[in-house]
Order: sequence, then C-alpha cells, then structure tokens
Amino acid sequence: MPPAQVRKAQAAIKNIVFRIAALGLLLTGCAALQDAPRLLYLCPNDLRFEARLYEDMAMLEGLRGHAVLERAADGGDTLQPRYADPTVRAQFGLGVDARLARLDYTNIPEPVYCERASAAAGETAAPLRVHARPGPRPPPPFNPDAPVETNIRIGDGNNGPG
Repeated sequence: MPPAQVRKAQAAIKNIVFRIAALGLLLTGCAALQDAPRLLYLCPNDLRFEARLYEDMAMLEGLRGHAVLERAADGGDTLQPRYADPTVRAQFGLGVDARLARLDYTNIPEPVYCERASAAAGETAAPLRVHARPGPRPPPPFNPDAPVETNIRIGDGNNGPG
C-alpha cells in the first residue's frame, strides 16, 4: 500500500477513535449531571458511607453493601430529609452546619451520628440538597402475557392499499 494511503487510513482511524472517546465523555457527563451528588459521610469506628438523596428515596453505599431507603412517611423537609426501611431510619442535614446524619438501626439501641466530609481540608461543604427528581428504579419484570402494541390493525375496515 502506498505511504499516502497508509497515512490517510491512520488519520481516519484516529478520527474515529477520537469521536468515540468524545461521545463517551459526553454521555458520561450527561449521566453525571442527571444523577444526585454523592455525599461522603464519616462515622465512628472508621466507618463511612456515600449517600445519594432523591425526592422519594435515598441510596446508601458503604463497606457492608448498599441500602435503598424510601422517603419516610413524615418525610422531613428539604433541609432535613428523612428516609427509612425495615432495618434503618436515616435523617440528614442535622447540626449547626447541616453536616450530620443520624442513623437509627433496629438492632442497635443508640443512634449513630455521622459527619459529612468536606471536599478539601478547611473548605466548607456545599449545602445539603435533595435531588429534585425520583430515584432510579429498576424496570418492571418482563411479563410474557402482556399485550404487544403494534401498528397493525385488524378489523378496522379496509386494510389494503389505497
């Protein structure tokens, strides 16, 4: 193959790779903008967890796994939201700077207080905000007996052309 064609082929490959990478970054950025921010909380005994707060649920991810808490019946307000499931109740935005979270476990008699970590040393953390959209839900399970929607009409009259 002549050197000019090789250079054109290499340039075309680089162009394709660049476009794919740019598209991936764009899609990642869009997904990150639509998701609730991850809030890092530090607890006693070197425990930590991340929380993402939505208007109807909170997602907690820690060293022992993850939990999805529904918004509690009283729900709190936007400054001190409350979430719960059968094993834990969580309230966020407590304390003078709204940096504390209180976790009440059903099998632990005392509440656990955790402090939100700041972005950098000496820097004040952004105020607590509940993301203004419902949390991510898994799609409903597949139902093989559900009706299938199509654009095919039967019995509506003349189905032929014209």
